[in-house]
Amino acid sequence: MHYRTFGKTGWQVSEIGLGGSWFYGRPEMGLKPASHGIAVVERALELGVNYFDTAPLYGRGRSEEILGVALSGVTEPYYLATKVGYFPEPFDYTRDAVWRSLDASLKRLNRDHVNLLQIHEAEKAGWEGLFARDRTIETLLDIQSQGICDFIGLTGSDLNLMSRTLKETDAFASVITFCKYDLLTQEATEELVPTAADGDVAVICASPLHAGLLGSKRDHWKSLGRFPDLYGRLDKVTTMLNNEPEEMTRVALRYLLSDNRVKMLLSGVSDIGELEDCVAVSDGQYLSDELVAEIEGMSL
Repeated sequence: MHYRTFGKTGWQVSEIGLGGSWFYGRPEMGLKPASHGIAVVERALELGVNYFDTAPLYGRGRSEEILGVALSGVTEPYYLATKVGYFPEPFDYTRDAVWRSLDASLKRLNRDHVNLLQIHEAEKAGWEGLFARDRTIETLLDIQSQGICDFIGLTGSDLNLMSRTLKETDAFASVITFCKYDLLTQEATEELVPTAADGDVAVICASPLHAGLLGSKRDHWKSLGRFPDLYGRLDKVTTMLNNEPEEMTRVALRYLLSDNRVKMLLSGVSDIGELEDCVAVSDGQYLSDELVAEIEGMSL
């Protein structure tokens, strides 16, 4: 495992982080016992993963509970991140809602502190919900000042909102972009990634295989008609990479790691096999500048 400096925090984090959205399976694909998620976390630790991300939304708290059990008694250093937003319902991004969300998360995680506390999908809060008095950012900074979290982070799908937010305040240590920067789309590189890099904000690429469309869940999503606007590019990328020595999933991960502005790939793997496949690319081998240019120059 290779490690990168996580922006202004100075943390040395594993290039592959473990996301907790699949610890318990999914209703549409079958639920799994807690032991499944615990085993994935234990294997991740063995492989050198030192960053774990979860949220109240994942399984309505079940992911946090599993992670709390799995990390109990672990002595080697690691970083734990969770989020506020969505749950408990109703969530209105007021001071009270943020505190209630955090208190519930800490109980499920069985601890009194997390390393990173993030806003879950900033667009749900909107500008007022982020910046108004007694709303999310002000409350998170209070929580940070009390030592309950070390740093605060931003996540979301609205790239313009997140870019504006990072330009407005230097409060955030990290930003997650989800399905906005991968082999199929480079939207986040237009403004968000350079804005974050300018502010020494760690860029996390979540779901680097585009929710599995670039990997094991391709047939599943196609059967449901998800991401139809990307099927043409998916076919072109597949053809382009046919002669590469590695399978497309690994090339997809190496593509993102070839950008030194990206500090981590956050993978919500569904099993240990997927975990091991992701971790295998953290070996210091990156794509050539020529292949990166070919990928980014490909039109739909």
